[in-house]
Amino acid sequence: MKVRRTYLFVLSLAVAGMVLASVSAAGQAPAFTFTQLDVPGSASTEADGVNAQGDIIGFFVDAAGKQHGFLHQHASFTQLDFPGATATRTVAINDAGVIAGSFTDAAGASHGLVGRPGAFTRFDFPGSTSTLGLSINDHGEIAGSFNDAAGQTHGFVKAGKTFTQVDFPGGHNTIAFGINNLDEVVGVFTNAAGVSHAFTRIRGIFTQLDPPGAANSVAFGVNVLGFIVGSFTDAAGAGHGFF
Repeated sequence: MKVRRTYLFVLSLAVAGMVLASVSAAGQAPAFTFTQLDVPGSASTEADGVNAQGDIIGFFVDAAGKQHGFLHQHASFTQLDFPGATATRTVAINDAGVIAGSFTDAAGASHGLVGRPGAFTRFDFPGSTSTLGLSINDHGEIAGSFNDAAGQTHGFVKAGKTFTQVDFPGGHNTIAFGINNLDEVVGVFTNAAGVSHAFTRIRGIFTQLDPPGAANSVAFGVNVLGFIVGSFTDAAGAGHGFF
């Protein structure tokens, strides 16, 4: 069997302020430095999050096909596994070094995880059949999704031990992908026609978010300035990122 290797890169902007200023002034492209990341011995590696200290979180698949989390810190990799899990997927890290993600148990059910390497705690949305942690802010609040007993997907925000369900009004299958330090949430929902749309929830108000010309869209992240990133598909079926 051929193994497909996925190459992930760390992207850093050299002298950010000066470069951005020169881009604005002269319209020139910024200079970037790329570093390839591969967990040693992995078949594929995916980097999903980075904090202000440069700690990188993600997951990889080993040569036997098993999925593990990883933390890249001080130029070295640490493998992350929830105890007893058949698969671990770590996808977010905040500036305090707290990690969020999910794992799969021996019965095939998914559960959220949060904590530091070697000290992960399981969490589940009450009454759910599966739970995924997808983002964490610097207050330790987690955004993600869960499936209910009827098989419907809902978003959630977890603050301490308190869960808040997140559903776009009139939509279904809502997923909360990102949360910033102002508790602003972004994600995706499906409308009655089965079309996916990005959304924001700011101060409790939901807004559908579609880039011009989008046939469908999804928002993955939001920072404290309110800048949102995601992807969309145009009418011709081509995929694009958006900012």
